[in-house]
Amino acid sequence: MVQEQSRTQTGQKLVMQNREKVELTGVTEVISFDNKEIMLETNQGVARFAGENLHVKRLTLERGEVALEGRINEIAYHESNKDKTAGSVLSRLFR
Repeated sequence: MVQEQSRTQTGQKLVMQNREKVELTGVTEVISFDNKEIMLETNQGVARFAGENLHVKRLTLERGEVALEGRINEIAYHESNKDKTAGSVLSRLFR
């Protein structure tokens, strides 16, 4: 749990080159992936990459790093379901 807490307190870096290569830090989990969509749990929420011929070139969860390749058409962030669930449970306990 201590390792998970320290990972969530670190920053995040997203580098994209020519809409074809992405390097992202702060990754905690791979939610799903196929050649049209990759969804990653990060310390900033869920990151969704949509495009064509997408694939994970490198994944190092111990360091929270991922490298993606393919034609990237969209990047979107969503709040993590884990954060919402944890907050709602805690708020119900301390009402």
